[in-house]
Amino acid sequence: MGLLRACALALAFMVGMPLLVIALSWGEVNAEIWLHLAQTQLGRLLGNTLVLVLGVGVSVLLLGVPLAWFIATCEFPGRKWFDVALMLPLAVPAYVMAFVLVGLLDYAGPVQTLLRGWIGPSIAFSFRGTGAVVMVMSLVLYPYVYMLSRNAFLAQGREPLEAARVLGLGPLQGFLRVALPMARPAIIAGLALALMETLADFGAVAVFNYDTFTTAIYKAWYGFFNLQTAAQLASMLLLIVLTGLYLERRGRGSARYYQSARRRAKASRMPLQGY
Repeated sequence: MGLLRACALALAFMVGMPLLVIALSWGEVNAEIWLHLAQTQLGRLLGNTLVLVLGVGVSVLLLGVPLAWFIATCEFPGRKWFDVALMLPLAVPAYVMAFVLVGLLDYAGPVQTLLRGWIGPSIAFSFRGTGAVVMVMSLVLYPYVYMLSRNAFLAQGREPLEAARVLGLGPLQGFLRVALPMARPAIIAGLALALMETLADFGAVAVFNYDTFTTAIYKAWYGFFNLQTAAQLASMLLLIVLTGLYLERRGRGSARYYQSARRRAKASRMPLQGY
């Protein structure tokens, strides 16, 4: 027990040390650099970061939750293959996905070249900006929400939906009023992981030259040669994360979620027919 406690304390120390260093960085503030950041960069960085987090958050929910419900409750040819394939984007680094999509969809890429050959030279769009960054990050990170939501839907068994049908609820109402609230803890956990990955990402946003707090931390370190300012910016990023977690806790209120320990009967999947 003593060795286990010592290992736990050592692990806690290693995890807490970076947070302590970030907190202590406010002991000395370079007023000149912060004045420059406040006048030129800080508002834009905060706006870009919040827009990116909001866009990715909505997108991963719209992708991950319906796909998880579809895989968990429907039977169709190739379902097991799709179940595995939908997890694979998590193995692709975000910056690699960014390079691939820029190469495919930018002006000189094969997609626009093919469209101009079919429709004419008037077809031209730029795969840059906020929408492109949100798209890349969402395609890479939605598996967090998908995997946890899918497991939550499967763990519910058939009893809750059968009870919903007895009470006169249709499939959509059963999903919205029974299955979705029961899966909320898993969905929120997946969403939190996706958003923290979004906030920490450097490669994908750098490909699109989209400045966020992460790129600002890098530039403060290697541009201003000021490690303390970089740590102070990191503390602001950490504050955004803690604020999000606090708001989720407040939104949950006094609600508590429990899962029965007994083995549940598996829900029968609805067979899908082709046309």
